[in-house]
Amino acid sequence: MQEPINPELFSQNIPKYTAFSFAPMQNFIEKSRRLRELYGASQILSYLSWKIVRAAQNKGIEVILPAIANDDIVQGIPSHILVMGNFSCSEALKALMEGWEDIVNNCYEWLQENLNSELPELINSTEWAVAWTKWRMQPWQIFWGDGETIETALQDLEARKLRRDWGASKETTKDSSQLPDRSHDRLHNRLHKGTIAYTNEEKLRLSTTEIKRIYQCIAKILDPASKGNDFLPINKSEGLNILELIKRLVTYEAIAKKIHQDFYSPRFREMLLRDENREGIYWNAWFMGDGDRINARLAKLKDRANITQFSHSLRAWGQNFSTEVDRGLMAYVGGYDFLGVMHREQESGQLKNQGAIEWLIDLHNSWQQENLGIILSVGFVWAGHLVSPRDILRHCREAEKFANHFAAGQRDRVAIRILFDNGQYVQWTTPWQYLQWLADYRDRDGHRGKDANWSHSYTNLLQLKAQDWNLPMPSSQTDEAIALNLFGLYFGSDKQEILSQKRSAIVGAEDSQALIAWIEGIIQVGWHLCSNI
Repeated sequence: MQEPINPELFSQNIPKYTAFSFAPMQNFIEKSRRLRELYGASQILSYLSWKIVRAAQNKGIEVILPAIANDDIVQGIPSHILVMGNFSCSEALKALMEGWEDIVNNCYEWLQENLNSELPELINSTEWAVAWTKWRMQPWQIFWGDGETIETALQDLEARKLRRDWGASKETTKDSSQLPDRSHDRLHNRLHKGTIAYTNEEKLRLSTTEIKRIYQCIAKILDPASKGNDFLPINKSEGLNILELIKRLVTYEAIAKKIHQDFYSPRFREMLLRDENREGIYWNAWFMGDGDRINARLAKLKDRANITQFSHSLRAWGQNFSTEVDRGLMAYVGGYDFLGVMHREQESGQLKNQGAIEWLIDLHNSWQQENLGIILSVGFVWAGHLVSPRDILRHCREAEKFANHFAAGQRDRVAIRILFDNGQYVQWTTPWQYLQWLADYRDRDGHRGKDANWSHSYTNLLQLKAQDWNLPMPSSQTDEAIALNLFGLYFGSDKQEILSQKRSAIVGAEDSQALIAWIEGIIQVGWHLCSNI
């Protein structure tokens, strides 16, 4: 009698890959009033990614992206996750929601414990409990795609994300790549509109005076008289809603360490306190960077070992950069992108001379040393002290996008934007290799570096602009010659020749107006960023 055939002897285990991401990401980051909220939001997103990764690992699923160990830190984990095996959307969603509930519960319980003596009528009220319950049900969305290869899984994920807004009603959706909307969405949306109060009909029955008292009590606990301790300043007039309060609370040591031992960053606290205590007129430098065409790079790698190594390198760069960056802090390192702020060690003034330019050059060099096979686009914003963090963040994003999409097919650039207190700005965008030209500036007396007088070139620029030097055709050729000669006078005839011959690659176009604008930009940015006046 013939023995039955064992199908396992003839079947090959074709790896099945599943890719995940979740939302909202951009809105969650963008709706941050201060750097502290921004940092808290990025920590929350990293923690949620970490929870999904750990859930897959606990099930015995191999996680390809991001490349982390079981005991790895939770900071800087990107929201794009790739696993080998069948890890369902519902399992990923369950892990994500458990992580979010961990965060909300720890904040809520800490407030309950610490506000009990001061505000028993508030913390024991039904409205207060309901408001926090609704925030526990934050409608996070999970997107997933699968395929027999890594490339097809990533493509499937992107395709599902792109079509998520098509054909789905606000009440229900049949797209399995998207978390179905819940019945409490309307209440959740209303909650965004209030300050503790979430609708006109369902608001907490508190007067303005009582609401201010709530913030006074929270501020009293979080901002003790002894500044040597960890503290979290809250202005009673800000009118934070619960989500904004959560973003700040998770940066507080007592709460952060209950969520995860690596959730709290002492270095962030030290640098943030120095900034929050600073007085007078000063400038801050914010930067946002992005590794270009990551998905295309992953598709080319194909082999999961190579992809894992690529992820290791990205995370190693982010972790090293977070700890070794000089004169600044990283608010967010997500593996593929990052956001940070530069500060002086002293409380006074701005970074003078070439400090910021040297730092940017070092940033690009450190990226190249990793040999990741992708180029880097960065938006760098030098902002006045009266500009709100939310506005700075928006300008950072605009500058980064400008560097990323400067001209058709031309990337690998840095866009430097000088942002004034009145909202106006000047900007200069250049390929990384020509950023050094700012540091090579020489004034009419031959002085370079910190001794160079940028008012020489800046005054010449203003005089020429007053004479309408950049009129359109037919005078553009004359104006181009004047601009090139002005550039050569202060940056060297050799660089003038390079700029003239490689204008399309450097300024992004062949026309005279683009060239003149680029020369204007380098002089204006140099005057504001590198001048010793």
